[in-house]
Amino acid sequence: MYNCFDVAKQFLKLAKEDGQVLEPMKLLKLTYIAHGWFLGFYDKPLIKNSVQAWKYGPVIPELYHVTKRFGHSNVDIEIVDLYSENKLSNEDKAFLKTIWNAYKGFTGLQLSTKTHMNNTPWKEAYDPKVYHKVISNEIIKEHYKKLIDERR
Repeated sequence: MYNCFDVAKQFLKLAKEDGQVLEPMKLLKLTYIAHGWFLGFYDKPLIKNSVQAWKYGPVIPELYHVTKRFGHSNVDIEIVDLYSENKLSNEDKAFLKTIWNAYKGFTGLQLSTKTHMNNTPWKEAYDPKVYHKVISNEIIKEHYKKLIDERR
């Protein structure tokens, strides 16, 4: 399991290689989506940070609070690096590149829409009366396993 900043940093590197801007919303959603697919494929979490059901979708609070200052601008990799433990294996970097290639063409808003549609972990967990409810890894894993099964 990794720190969410390790995963985010890798996405920032991949975006830079492709000449893309990665604003906070897209970075947050990519990190969450990668965590979901990892749970679905490997039955273990990619990140050790919790995911919470906020009003506008799933959020990794630590990553949100560090990156929100960038608004709609590119997140500075040097800021994310301050929190990174730099522990990604080459195998997991390859996994993240696969996720990047699948989702890099979407905007942050499009990814946000995908993560809080009906039948998603966020939709199942969100309760407007409960502030920042945690979305369990089990719920996320079940959702992504279902997506994997649908693609087979």
